[in-house]
Amino acid sequence: MKSFFPPLLFLAAGAVSVPAAEDGAPSPGSDVAVAEIAAARERLMLKDGLRDVLARRAAFYAEAETLSENERSRRASDIASRFETLLARFPESAPALFCFAEFLRDGGETARAEELLLRAEKIDPDFSAAQFLLGEILAAGKSPEKAFPRFSAAVRTAPDAADFHLGFGEYLTDFREVLLEKGIFSSRAALDAAMLGEFRAACAVAPADVDARARFAQAFYDAENPDWNAALSAWNAVGALAEKNGAPAGGLLRASVALHRARALAELGRLDEAEALLRGDAAGVPALERSRREVFEIISEKRNLP
Repeated sequence: MKSFFPPLLFLAAGAVSVPAAEDGAPSPGSDVAVAEIAAARERLMLKDGLRDVLARRAAFYAEAETLSENERSRRASDIASRFETLLARFPESAPALFCFAEFLRDGGETARAEELLLRAEKIDPDFSAAQFLLGEILAAGKSPEKAFPRFSAAVRTAPDAADFHLGFGEYLTDFREVLLEKGIFSSRAALDAAMLGEFRAACAVAPADVDARARFAQAFYDAENPDWNAALSAWNAVGALAEKNGAPAGGLLRASVALHRARALAELGRLDEAEALLRGDAAGVPALERSRREVFEIISEKRNLP
């Protein structure tokens, strides 16, 4: 009679005979096969369980703003309970630990999220998303320097993740004083090089991302001793990409790029070129007028130098 059981479950249930060795002992090969089937079954259960709770989490995020406070609290508690149940069954699942930690972080329960991520780190030190999330949580805590090795691990294990490079670059910018004080960097020059390197890496990974290119160009303002030639090249690249993407001439983006190019040119002593940009492509946008006047002042000061 044909069985109604799926082959995997049929075998896992022990419903087939086990080949025996010549001396009557169970075959070692069969033991391995049964173990592999059981492991596959466990992986399938974990995958299905995680898929279910993540679908519930996604629906909750999509609907949260429309829910009453009581319903929002009830739904969040239900999702947390489902994560807890899943982890009770699969305590060594780094992906499940990460997904629950992400949910807890979003709900403001950072201490518990940190605990779960530290567990995930022990299980899989190369889990880049978990390392990055742990870095974000630690950076917002009392000892932001502890985030440094986590961000470093994230970009090392996922070098093609532009968002990780951008996040690491922001961290190096925001916490430069702490990182220097704690001796993580021996000099401001070394820190600035690392910071610029992360933003540059993001551009290399995502060359068509105009926001990543703009953030790299802006990063030169954060350096103690900006390389204005490199800054000008970076802003030229932003402008070329913006034009390629169809950003309108006279619009905010292209006028902003022209303004930044003018600033770099002024710092390089190329004053006539800078002034031409200020009176041309950078003009006519009220939101930029104050910054435009500031660059005119830089040009004026440089013209009046002895």
